[in-house]
Amino acid sequence: MKTLLSLKLWFAVCLFAVSTVSSAGIVWESTDGDSNFLSFGSGSLPFPSSETFGIFAANANLAADAPVYTFTGVGSFSSASPFKLGMLTSNGWASEVGNIGLGTPNMYMLSFVKPNMITNNLSFLFGVDIQPAADQGGVSAVPLPATAWLMTSAMLGMLYMGRRKDVV
Repeated sequence: MKTLLSLKLWFAVCLFAVSTVSSAGIVWESTDGDSNFLSFGSGSLPFPSSETFGIFAANANLAADAPVYTFTGVGSFSSASPFKLGMLTSNGWASEVGNIGLGTPNMYMLSFVKPNMITNNLSFLFGVDIQPAADQGGVSAVPLPATAWLMTSAMLGMLYMGRRKDVV
């Protein structure tokens, strides 16, 4: 029974991860012309991290283009045009892997992962006065096929169905 419970929990976590991963690496824009950022790593709380972050043009390729602005720990960027965010790693610039709104309007926490590291590989960046840009630069949303939804509902039904014991 514990195996079934842990399988259900694992399945729920996987569904949540798949549902939120599509928001990674998006184009941002400032809500008031001045965006503020505060970074922290897995071991730097309550102090800002020593990671270097960069702000790129909206159509920039993080692997090939140079950032418009860089900062370490705390940064402020004034621009009315959309932008991308990246973190400098040993392999070059990496875009965020996920983000979440923090309840107050225009405040987001972005997460970055350092490649080739087993521990202490997460860094976070709080963004204030930012929002996802209305135009995501031609990125087309790929809808989840109906078969995936049907398969998911069938799997959930099977997971929640317990053994039937016959009463004699």
